[in-house]
Amino acid sequence: MKRSLVALTGLLFGALPLMNPLAQALAQVDLALSPARLELVLPPGGEVTEVVRLTNGLDREEPLSVALRPFTLTPQGDVAESDERNLCPHLTVTPTAFTAPPRGTAEVRLTLKAPPGAEGTLACLVVFTAQPRPTGPGGLRITASPSLGLAVYLTLRGTERPALRAKVGGEGKALPLSLENPGNVLQRVTGEARVFGGEGKEVARLPIAELPVFPGGYRELALEPEAPLSPGRYRVVLILESAYGRYAAEGVWAVP
Repeated sequence: MKRSLVALTGLLFGALPLMNPLAQALAQVDLALSPARLELVLPPGGEVTEVVRLTNGLDREEPLSVALRPFTLTPQGDVAESDERNLCPHLTVTPTAFTAPPRGTAEVRLTLKAPPGAEGTLACLVVFTAQPRPTGPGGLRITASPSLGLAVYLTLRGTERPALRAKVGGEGKALPLSLENPGNVLQRVTGEARVFGGEGKEVARLPIAELPVFPGGYRELALEPEAPLSPGRYRVVLILESAYGRYAAEGVWAVP
């Protein structure tokens, strides 16, 4: 079962409407994580401890609590709670409650034990939550608790089975693109789509910024050219790269 965790991801906070109570609460905090995410590789049964630093940019102290949430990514790239490939039972956080000093930094230790018998990539979201903030327009007063999420990925060395399928092409002003990950490891891909006209002349290149695709999942994108293309049919060559190799696909793009 998947449930939305959008409100827990720091990267998505800026997209919330200004009148959203959570967005108002976020204006009252200034927190930054280092590193921004953890991607670890261990043999089954291995163990590692990492230090995460949380910096408070305000002049007042910030009490925080820590919780662990299993997660995955939706086809649109949103974070959703999912028990599949759950790393959380194998992750210990110390402390689980602390206070970040004014204009200072607090440290949290993450100890990870790679589970024997597991394969591929597992994931867990470490959620740092501030105290509730009262907010709301006019006489409406509600509370919201700003949160910041640290994604932790573990790949079990020697169990990797990487794979990636891509489908490019379709109809529309933007180029439809679908990426499927039938393997068991996280694929973090970059690349571009090269667009060719009827005479074989290249007319556009559409870059693809770094994009994570969960094992067993897929992503759906629409790539927009900087300048609109003239109506017609175009041949598209998709070229992708990841830590596990290069991938290519071809398709036809019909621009109305």
